[in-house]
Amino acid sequence: MATPAEPKAITEQTTPEFRNDLNRLTSEDRARVAVALRRSYDLLRNNRGSFFARAKRPQAIALKGGFTSSLYSLRVGRDIRLIVAVDEDPVFAQTLVTLFRVVHHDELDRAYRSAASGLYGGQIQRNGRSL
Repeated sequence: MATPAEPKAITEQTTPEFRNDLNRLTSEDRARVAVALRRSYDLLRNNRGSFFARAKRPQAIALKGGFTSSLYSLRVGRDIRLIVAVDEDPVFAQTLVTLFRVVHHDELDRAYRSAASGLYGGQIQRNGRSL
């Protein structure tokens, strides 16, 4: 098990939608995504506060039982955004990062809502009711 002084392992998972989105990008944009992910993973290992200061939640997601969403948006340059979930796995002392989508900034809200709906399903609440 990792001690507080040891950086945690990062386990990356990708969705088919993320892989399809990535394949549609130019090689230059794919390289920018890879650099942004590498930097984000370094922050998650070594400076979690800085990672979460950079990660955004474009929309509030209220979950049943008072749970907090682990879905975030990460900026890749001026016009590309990653939609990711960051979850702690204390049993295996690792951080699980699931890459849901890579979209242009003007598609972020729709893609974020779609990822949240797929991830949380009936657990999302609106005005005290499930969506």
